[in-house]
Amino acid sequence: MCCSSVLNSFIIITGKDGVFLVNENLTSIEPIQTIEKKNCLSCTCSDATLFLTTNTWSSSILQFDLLSSFQLIKQWNSPSSCEYDELIHNISYNNGTLALIIQSKSSNTVKMELRSSATLNKLWSLPLNITHTFGQRINRVCLIKCDEWVVIDYRNS
Repeated sequence: MCCSSVLNSFIIITGKDGVFLVNENLTSIEPIQTIEKKNCLSCTCSDATLFLTTNTWSSSILQFDLLSSFQLIKQWNSPSSCEYDELIHNISYNNGTLALIIQSKSSNTVKMELRSSATLNKLWSLPLNITHTFGQRINRVCLIKCDEWVVIDYRNS
């Protein structure tokens, strides 16, 4: 789930069932018809766009226009989004950047990358001392004050 301050709504992804818009009062929930049903894992919003990641190895990142009925603007596929044996666990937007938590299938390691939200160019990458096993909860990244990030590792608290 993510929040759009422009739309005064929450956006909820439900795996293969689609993407839904929930108003701020939690009184209505509507499917977003213009977004094709895909198996999505994570979402985030800027002032003008919605970013979704697919729940597959070699995850894709899809960018939609919030102000134009959620029309698809761009889709980044592997190897632009991540490597072929990687899965994007989480995505978070701040000030023209996207923070990604990415797991490698071959090494079971996790890293955080900061990328440009306009070009997806990598600004930096940080290997994390986290290993991931199948069935484990997903690791998350959240923005905190002063343009800093906190990474949540469920396995090690």
